[in-house]
Amino acid sequence: MPVRNLQHYALTVPDLEIGSKFFTDFGLETSLRDGNVIAQCFGRDQDQVILTQGERKRLHHVSFGTTADDLPELQKNIETAGIKLVDAPKATPGDGLWFEDFDGMLTNICIAEDAPWQEGLAPTFNTPTSRPRLGQRTELITDPPVQPRRLGHMVLFTKDALRKQQFYIDTLGLALADRVADFLHFLYSPAGSDHHIVAIAQSGDYGIQHVGFEVGSTDEVGMGGRQMTDKGYIHCWGPGRHGPGSNVFFYMRDPWNSIVEYFADMDYIEAGTDWTPVDWATKEETVIWGDNEPKDFPTNFEILDGPGMH
Repeated sequence: MPVRNLQHYALTVPDLEIGSKFFTDFGLETSLRDGNVIAQCFGRDQDQVILTQGERKRLHHVSFGTTADDLPELQKNIETAGIKLVDAPKATPGDGLWFEDFDGMLTNICIAEDAPWQEGLAPTFNTPTSRPRLGQRTELITDPPVQPRRLGHMVLFTKDALRKQQFYIDTLGLALADRVADFLHFLYSPAGSDHHIVAIAQSGDYGIQHVGFEVGSTDEVGMGGRQMTDKGYIHCWGPGRHGPGSNVFFYMRDPWNSIVEYFADMDYIEAGTDWTPVDWATKEETVIWGDNEPKDFPTNFEILDGPGMH
């Protein structure tokens, strides 16, 4: 029954050209379709980001994929939860189910698999016990432009993190991977997925906290962050390695203060795994290495009157 994967997210933004340039510089391939900017990963036939014209930056919708067998049961669950289905928005029409949850956040669930992504550069790494790279320099010595392979996860703001977590578990079939007290919840698909394809963060309204794009190695995480700062974009946090998910990260601010992440080496929870969630609030550190979380990292800049997570 569960949602299987993350397909894309969509934003309204006041300047499509600025948005297109940011995601091109980030390493995605952008194009125009029906007046919207579409960003895809190179070599992957799947929309990852949709930018549509609006007065201000705002989360427009999120889209998940499931199977043809599971979609009817998901529809039944949604309607049983007292949520009415709505028509697809005119600005970004699409197949599948569309609904607004209790936050008012527009959500799409469609029949879609994770599209294949390109392998890209595959550098070799010497370790104390294995040295496969003999007599040659690393393949990364040429400093190639970093091109993300896929959109891996997103962290959503909500007015009620506990309620939204339960909705995603009971209605959409996801499962809890880890949490940080009651204000941050990491969810994965029991059908097999990364440690989290979506996470829920407490705030005063819905919105995007950050989205994560997977790159080919931990080296590329740092390279991507440096390449973006060299282009003048705002560094947010990183590089570092998280406790929840175990991934290496580097976060950049987009032109409207949302956060876009390069990540690598994320935990994967395959179907049937006996996974025990951890409350990271009970541990001294949620970052294995790297600087402490910046104060503005949990700020919801989509709230006009007093943004903030608390």
